Amino acid sequence: MSKQPLIEQLDQAVVELLASGAMPASVDTSIVDLLRIAQDLRELPTPEFKARLRGELERKAQMSAKTVVFRPGFRTVTPYLLPPQPEFVDFLKGVFGAEETERTVTGPGRFHAELRIGDSMLMVGVGSGRTMPATLELYVSNVDEVYKRAVDAGCRQLEPVINAHWDAAFRFGIIEDRSGNHWVIATRLDGHYIPAGRNSLSASLVVTGAAAQVDFIRQAFDARELQRYEWPGGLYAALRIGDSVIGVNEASHEWMRPMPAMIYMYVPDCDALYERALRAGATSLAVPADHDYGDRSGGVTDAWGNQWYMATPL
Repeated sequence: MSKQPLIEQLDQAVVELLASGAMPASVDTSIVDLLRIAQDLRELPTPEFKARLRGELERKAQMSAKTVVFRPGFRTVTPYLLPPQPEFVDFLKGVFGAEETERTVTGPGRFHAELRIGDSMLMVGVGSGRTMPATLELYVSNVDEVYKRAVDAGCRQLEPVINAHWDAAFRFGIIEDRSGNHWVIATRLDGHYIPAGRNSLSASLVVTGAAAQVDFIRQAFDARELQRYEWPGGLYAALRIGDSVIGVNEASHEWMRPMPAMIYMYVPDCDALYERALRAGATSLAVPADHDYGDRSGGVTDAWGNQWYMATPL
């Protein structure tokens, strides 16, 4: 038996093993098990793992090097509504002047539709059997006329059209459609009817704990806070994500209850944003994967029940 210390015997044996791939001919029995582990580890990673890792790194390198072009008309953030009946699409067209740009049948009585309202897009999934009413901010040039059309179409009045007490140039009214969605129909009276930096249509989340929701959105989606109004028991904040703005409201009114929403986001790298959202505290809904409709997408849900689907065009 060698009088060489075991640690030195092990070190020398590992060097021989790495060089030849074969177990050294004569070693102390007490280090044989350790050498067998080293021999197994020498074979890792497998060629399959290397190929998979190389493909993933190449994909990410390509994404970082190219400019991702979103589908025509789409911005970073698009609200996704789930009405029960197909008549909802006719409501959007008749009241808000929506233009249907896409319809894909997904089953008996079910379809996915995409509509343009002003300079923005809206996704609609009809007949899913699910219900997720959302709050939306819609800027129009003729707020009183559009509000009246909504009421005449059967919408419930939540707030009449008024000039805001905190900003006399902001005129708005709020209605609830037959699917439970809330629409803040608004205009600016001091120039162009859409505020600078905003779009015709945007999602506006309503939660309990709005300040924490704002922090989550900033951490998860690299959002930048544009404005914040606070009052006793209330909060409204507007945040920019990519080229879109999203609102966050404290559920501080009898009809302003928590309303988890569904959001579809176009981003340069959905895998990276998916992982970032998980690190910020979100829970996975779907791991990013390629889909036959032309997007690679994955999804998460946040602590308030909002669902965020992140997509990158293939």
